[in-house]
Amino acid sequence: MMWLWIFPLILLLAAACRWQFWRLPKKGLLALMYHHIGQTDPADEQYPFTISPQRFEEQLDMLQKHGFSPVGLDELKAAASSGRRLPEKPVLLTFDDGYADNFQHLFPILQKRQVKALIFLITDLIGKEPGYMTWEQVRQMQQSGLVQFGSHTTSHARLRRLSEEEILRELTQSKKTLEEKLGVACEAFCYPFGSGGFDKRVRPLVFRAGYLFDFSTKPGINPWPWKGKKTILRAFPRGGETLTDFYVQITRGKSKF
Repeated sequence: MMWLWIFPLILLLAAACRWQFWRLPKKGLLALMYHHIGQTDPADEQYPFTISPQRFEEQLDMLQKHGFSPVGLDELKAAASSGRRLPEKPVLLTFDDGYADNFQHLFPILQKRQVKALIFLITDLIGKEPGYMTWEQVRQMQQSGLVQFGSHTTSHARLRRLSEEEILRELTQSKKTLEEKLGVACEAFCYPFGSGGFDKRVRPLVFRAGYLFDFSTKPGINPWPWKGKKTILRAFPRGGETLTDFYVQITRGKSKF
C-alpha cells in the first residue's frame, strides 16, 4: 500500500519543481513586461504576449490589493541618482515594441487609473508598419504625463549577431530619433530578444550610447538600490495565465521554471 502515499508525493514534488510557491517572496523593484493589450485567439502566435484589457485591470487591482505602488522612469532616475527612496513595493509597468493596441486599449486604462508606464519603441516601425503606433499617438501618450518611452533599437535586430559598428547604429539612431520626435532625453533601453539577443560586447555599448537603464527579459525582482551590475529583470505575465500565476509573478518574479 506504499504507493498510496508515494504517488501524491510525486505529484507534489512535480508541482514544486514547476511552480514557485515554495520560494519566499522577494523584495525590491518589480518590473512587469507586457507586449499587447487586447484580444486574440489562443491559437495565435501572439497569444502568450497578449493580455485582455479586463485581465490587465484585474492585475492592476491585485497589485493595489497587495500594496504595490506604480512608479515611472522619472522616479527610478531620481532614486538611482540621488538616493531618494522608492515606495516600499514599487512596480514599473513596461511594454515592448510599440503596438497600436497600446494606444487603443492600454492608454485609456492608464488614464482612468492614473497609472504610469514605460513603452520601448522599435523606432523604424513607428508610423510606418501596420499594427504599430503612429508618432502622433506616441506624442499624445507622452503629453498625458503617464507614459514615457525608451528604445527597443531601430529594427529589433538580434544585437549579438551584429558588428560593433552596427550595434552602435541601432543604439544611437533609435535614441536620436526618440529625442528628436519627443523632445526629451531617451535614457532607457530594452534588448530585443532579451538575454538571448545580446552578448558581453553589447551591454557596455548601451551605456556608451548614453542610456542610464537597460532592461532584459530575464525574470526576477530587482534588489534596490540598483547598482547597474546586471540588467533590470522583468517578470512576464503571459496570456492565458491565471491570477494565481500573476500573484506568484509579482511576489517571486516568475511563476514557473
